[in-house]
Amino acid sequence: MKILVLLFLSTIVFAQKETNNNDPVVAVVNNIKITKSDLKEAIEQALLVPTHKKITTESILDFLINKQVVVNRALKYKLDQDEYVKERMNDVLFGAAISKDIDKDVAAIKVTDKDVEQYYKNNKEYRTSHILLRLEAMPKKEDVTKVYQVINTLYEQLKKDPSQFEALAKQYSEIAASDNGGDIGYLPPTSLMPEYFEAIKGKSVNFISPPVRTQYGYHIIKVTGIKDFKNIDMNLYKKILFDIKRDQILENYYQNVRKDNTITIYKENLP
Repeated sequence: MKILVLLFLSTIVFAQKETNNNDPVVAVVNNIKITKSDLKEAIEQALLVPTHKKITTESILDFLINKQVVVNRALKYKLDQDEYVKERMNDVLFGAAISKDIDKDVAAIKVTDKDVEQYYKNNKEYRTSHILLRLEAMPKKEDVTKVYQVINTLYEQLKKDPSQFEALAKQYSEIAASDNGGDIGYLPPTSLMPEYFEAIKGKSVNFISPPVRTQYGYHIIKVTGIKDFKNIDMNLYKKILFDIKRDQILENYYQNVRKDNTITIYKENLP
């Protein structure tokens, strides 16, 4: 079905370009014109993908023709009316509308070293170890209670003797890093689950958190290091800040678009 979606979209692209008199036609398939710009774009895209086949103008034109004839067959089968295809088209339209409306704003985003320094003051990079007792994504209430009782017992032990952390991690933690005493190294805030980071934010080395629940289960977290600003990966943090600014643009966009619609939420029916 996913292939059909792409083929269906390609038909639309060709149809949009067939009225452009300044774009020479290189082939016609059942009244659908393939233009020089269609071919040029397809060649450029093909050159970006590693392949064992030789890429030529003729081979790419053959591909476009083959694609169009198969699309014609799909339309004959009325696959464009298939509910799966319609839903995927909605996904495409969703992305296209966002791109049309905010691409310029996103392209204008600038992130300086000073921006990163300011961000880092409240969002430091910690090295942590943790003990994780896993829960299913949608756990039963009794499972949550059982796991919490175990993790809380471990926490009470650590309150009395913090030096047991690595040993308890090796014995109980359900993560690959358990053999290393739960150590997961230095990670930026955006690489940690929000609840995980909030539990250690602003804390000092050797801090051990009370049980923290995330989508994976219950954690006990130990801070084992805090990276100095001068040692961070500046390019990584510029990318992080870029993403944050982009997401804020997107959130503002959603809020503005929602104002033009009538929306009713029935909270009593929420799961």
